[in-house]
Amino acid sequence: MSIETPSPKVHPPLFDIAKVFWPSLKNMPHERQVIGIGDVITCLYTAPLALIGFIWLVSVTDWVLIRSELFPLAIFAVLFVFFNRLRFFLIVELRTNRYGSSDGSLVGIVVWSGIFLFGPNVLWLSTLWTIFEFVVNWRKAASSASQWNQLRDLTMNLAGATIAPLLAISLFLYLGGEYPLPGLSTNALVPALAALLAHFIFVTLVWAGYLIYSVWAQKAITGVGNFRPIFRFFLLAIGLPHLAHPFAILAAGLYIQNGMMIYLFFISGMLLVALLARQLSRAAESSRQQSRLLERLEQLGRAIINAPPDTENLPGILKEHLDNMFPAGRLVIWIFPEDVLMKHPIDWQPELESIWPWLLDKTEGQALLARDAIPWETGAIDHNPLVVAPIREAESGQTFGGIYLELHTLAQPWDHRSLANLYPAVQSLAAQIASAVNQAKVYIQALEYQRVSEELKLAGSIQSSLLPHSFPSMPGWQLAVTFDPAGETSGDFFDIIPLSDGKIGIVIADVLDKGVGPALYMTLSRTLIRIYATEFDLQPDIVFFATNERILKDTNANLFVTAFYGVLNPETGTLTYSNAGHNPPYLINSQNGNNPLSLTKTGLPIGIDEEATWEHSSVEIHPGDVLVLYTDGIPDAQNSEGQFFRQETLINVIKENLGQSAEGLQKSILDAVYKFVGDAPPFDDITLMVLARDR
Repeated sequence: MSIETPSPKVHPPLFDIAKVFWPSLKNMPHERQVIGIGDVITCLYTAPLALIGFIWLVSVTDWVLIRSELFPLAIFAVLFVFFNRLRFFLIVELRTNRYGSSDGSLVGIVVWSGIFLFGPNVLWLSTLWTIFEFVVNWRKAASSASQWNQLRDLTMNLAGATIAPLLAISLFLYLGGEYPLPGLSTNALVPALAALLAHFIFVTLVWAGYLIYSVWAQKAITGVGNFRPIFRFFLLAIGLPHLAHPFAILAAGLYIQNGMMIYLFFISGMLLVALLARQLSRAAESSRQQSRLLERLEQLGRAIINAPPDTENLPGILKEHLDNMFPAGRLVIWIFPEDVLMKHPIDWQPELESIWPWLLDKTEGQALLARDAIPWETGAIDHNPLVVAPIREAESGQTFGGIYLELHTLAQPWDHRSLANLYPAVQSLAAQIASAVNQAKVYIQALEYQRVSEELKLAGSIQSSLLPHSFPSMPGWQLAVTFDPAGETSGDFFDIIPLSDGKIGIVIADVLDKGVGPALYMTLSRTLIRIYATEFDLQPDIVFFATNERILKDTNANLFVTAFYGVLNPETGTLTYSNAGHNPPYLINSQNGNNPLSLTKTGLPIGIDEEATWEHSSVEIHPGDVLVLYTDGIPDAQNSEGQFFRQETLINVIKENLGQSAEGLQKSILDAVYKFVGDAPPFDDITLMVLARDR
């Protein structure tokens, strides 16, 4: 990312102090130095607070009470672990490819209800847990930067787990509070609420130094002084977990008045809330990632299509569009053997020679969690979650490059499901890069040898690879599809799109003209229709409007596409559709096959008028009904005498073969067309879809 205003230099006094404790910091890039200084300085000012808090906790611990109340304290320890396992997380993009992450939980309800019952003795739960997490994470730290990051978290979290609550407890006792909490009277509530508020303030003060430095670091790294994202992130990260703390007073009161069982009943409800918060945070982050990935992949696809057909511009295009596509700690895209198209961070030196032999034989990539062994390494190596995918030639299937994506260790708990949500985008990226590289190869061959046929063949191979090769399961329905291009490339396309609530999107379309240009136009049209179909799945007219608007804004191809898009509810048989100037599909009723229903156009073809709008209609497909969709390659098929097959002939063939399966009816139609054409060369692409509902 280029910055017009030069960034401030690293603050010399702070840098000198940090170098004393971390000598290798002076050899690191500017951004790493700024972040490293923050880690060291934060450790230095929070370590004394953590040490004081730890000594203070030891001094106020009532070991006799712990022994006498060992059983209830053990239950509190179990609850503490449960709540910590149900952590929710917050991830905010503070600037381009720079994220702030924090996790929280409702464990404060357990801790503070324990404090109101057993005093500061309960603080040993959070203290020991903090130390345990540090030991586990320290063993995974693969660099000095990771180790300092872990030390910073240790000192800050220990200070927040000891001195901050101990100060709040002191205020609680000063205001007349006592433990066990005498009840839920006003005299008991006021000191307890004051202690919780004081705890929030003290925790904020512990974090204040780090917050101030982070604000300065934002300016030092980017030259941009927009501090609102950082302040908002810190406020949410610190404040959200504390919002639930007042419920600890109620929990303690229930324990005093009704005993352990009622307390556990209340806490079980809080566990359900914690589980819901965790699931919501996971769903929100997944939705955020998917939206961003779809947007970036669309932009990348347009940029590759609009760029000159050579690889000279590809690294710049990838740099522009991939910097903030993935939550990547490290990303490298290369072509064998070491032709690196993109690398982040720029000073990282990946060991591609060890990855390549393993990747060469792979037909698909692999996602690895931090606990998984790296298959191309012989020994156990600590690593962050990562995704590795081959870049393969569309025609031969041979691997000629790869993508290595190492993910940020954010508050989001990366697991196989979250990586699975990310992997399709990586595969799509590999396919786009393969398409771009192959396109460049064909372009060079055309310039050198004038072998246009090779270019067309490759383009057709790439194009056909974009069409669906498998269909979603639709019990009670039959679907048969034929795609027969007249040449190497085609302007026809179809798609079967799984939508929400089990609905299915059905697309058939035809781009005006033939050749590579219409084939690329087809690719863009299909991509846009698929993207907007998932966004507006029950509004085919809006899908066409959004696709039309985007195509006319982003291209000057002087082409247009006729299309039919219907949304089928397999359970009810309702088909909601829009027809953008396409040949009308025919719906044939099983009881009255003599009068096929023509699903005529509801608007203009896509790509003509930016202000065009479409209507939508709905029909019911009853058991035994058949829907036939086709492109103009069928009615416009010509024989050697120049005669056309015509739509009337198509309707008659359908009527004569009612009652057959979808595949049987499809075969009958195609047999009739090919018999009519005879030895005449194919004039246009043929795409035929037959959808039948079982009786």
